[in-house]
Amino acid sequence: MRYELDLVNQLCREIGLIVRMDTDHRVEIDLGRDAVLSFQNAEREEDCLIGFLGMPWHTHDNLMFADARGNYVELDYLNLLTGLKEGRVLVCEREVEGRTVDLWLIHSEYNDEFKYLEEGEQIIVRRATVQPAETNGTESSRGRDRL
Repeated sequence: MRYELDLVNQLCREIGLIVRMDTDHRVEIDLGRDAVLSFQNAEREEDCLIGFLGMPWHTHDNLMFADARGNYVELDYLNLLTGLKEGRVLVCEREVEGRTVDLWLIHSEYNDEFKYLEEGEQIIVRRATVQPAETNGTESSRGRDRL
């Protein structure tokens, strides 16, 4: 699935997510605490990726979030972004000895993540960092597009 990166960039700016067009093929969204979510298009559609910088990436169409009872919700990539803004989609960080070893997204209502916690691990679940949304379509003097 190809991502409409210009649309991702525009939506992020409108809803207050900190975004940067890294290249014509990649958009980076700073969700705070060094969690940078990237959408990357590739030459072949099946090689397009979503992932956090420094972590394993995944090929995705819609993202599915499920709970232990089998209930689930699917979000396309644009609804994923609005979910991050609204707090329905959260950033989950797994730390071992004070070092982040994994990052992923979870849904606030549909998740089954915490039964896998092992001794010595810490899970941090938080909302994405957002800024006041742009209202005039111009760049902010605070440098919003910098990561």
